[in-house]
Amino acid sequence: MGLSEAILELENRNVGDNWEPTLGPALALALAEWRSGSRDRELRLHLLFLSWYCNVEPPHLTGLDEALRSSLDLPSVFHTIYDTFADGILEDPECLFIVGLMASLTPWLLGGDVHEWESRSIVFREHYRALLPHGLPPAYFDGRGAYGDYFAGQVVVPGGF
Repeated sequence: MGLSEAILELENRNVGDNWEPTLGPALALALAEWRSGSRDRELRLHLLFLSWYCNVEPPHLTGLDEALRSSLDLPSVFHTIYDTFADGILEDPECLFIVGLMASLTPWLLGGDVHEWESRSIVFREHYRALLPHGLPPAYFDGRGAYGDYFAGQVVVPGGF
């Protein structure tokens, strides 16, 4: 199935010079798909990013409606989605990179024990670098909305995750 065009379109409007704060509405649509039973990998990856990013950045940048923000426990959303990847994450370079990076930047925003997230970040980085010593190429994230734009920028950070 993949990510719905509606979510991708909202994410794409958040990218570039004329960006709009559309990630909150993208998160709302992604959560609706999740709640309707979709467990598509791409949806789950975007949910990880959107739940984290909408928690990191203020509503005027994300467009996350204050009523929705107050009704959601974003760390819990993140942790719930993470649990769907947990069993196979050590063999999944993309998940190791994105979850490990978020855990290294803001372990207190991911739900659960902060020290556990800090430890995971270290383990995930080691496994990611063992699987892909040169890391993922930025082009890997092409065409994947704000999720892709954010992580394409992160994979090129010298000495980064």
